[in-house]
Amino acid sequence: MTPREQIFANIRRSLGSTGEEKPRRMIVEERLALRPAGVLPARATEKSARERVALFVEMAEASAATVSIVNAPEQAPAAIAEFLRAHNLAPALRRGTDPRLEALPWERTTLEVATGRTFGDDAAGVSAAFGAVAETGTLVLVSGEDNPTTLNFLPDNHIVVLDVADVAATYEDVWGRVRDRFGAGVMPRTVNWITGPSRSADIEQILLMGAHGPRRLHIVLIDPEAAAIESVPESAAAPAGSTPAEPRVGSTLAADPKKPGDGEPASPAKEPEPEEDEDELDEAIEESFPASDPPSQTQP
Repeated sequence: MTPREQIFANIRRSLGSTGEEKPRRMIVEERLALRPAGVLPARATEKSARERVALFVEMAEASAATVSIVNAPEQAPAAIAEFLRAHNLAPALRRGTDPRLEALPWERTTLEVATGRTFGDDAAGVSAAFGAVAETGTLVLVSGEDNPTTLNFLPDNHIVVLDVADVAATYEDVWGRVRDRFGAGVMPRTVNWITGPSRSADIEQILLMGAHGPRRLHIVLIDPEAAAIESVPESAAAPAGSTPAEPRVGSTLAADPKKPGDGEPASPAKEPEPEEDEDELDEAIEESFPASDPPSQTQP
């Protein structure tokens, strides 16, 4: 008996079940056949295709990702090179062998391109997205030889090439595409749902980027209809996409001091607060710590 079989045998024994009861099997088979969907948010399902793309870009940027929009796949390598140059990174990357990446004209740039999985010694990794979710600005990547999962997490900079046709409204839409692509009952080993770069605020609520993975996530969105967006006059609201600068992350312990801008009066200087009497401080310390447990023994 394999370890897997032993685990399931222990579960069945604790439930008093053999796993062959017809009502149980019918419930499982019915659920697998019907594939009931969860709650679908109206903010994504009720939008047009163009509105979904705008929502995806908005949500991705809100998650500290950056986005570049190009009109054709041939422009993707140049956009990737520009991203590396903007962050003062070496013009080198590692990508998978996905046919969509293989077809890009990398030779038109000065980038040094390597292929295959990474062992953590590459500063930038490039992947091709299976899909995306407008609801949350999430990228969906499936594992395989053509898109190694190591490229998603080990490089400090993760760059993802996404076709606008693959932007879906909800998570359920993408799961349906995964089933259609790989067949019923067959799934890739890993389906990664990536929303923004890696981050953590576990320690003293200080936000740290790149805690468990890439500190930057850049999306190259291939959108042939983006030219119509770019023709909007400057007086109109600027569309989402083509993020001009990297998100600024500051300490969450204190707000950054604001410098008075043009036309803004400088805030008056605060008067120094009077110092507390030393005797009052000594009394407060004595009340906080009993004589048997002096501060010198409890505080570093």
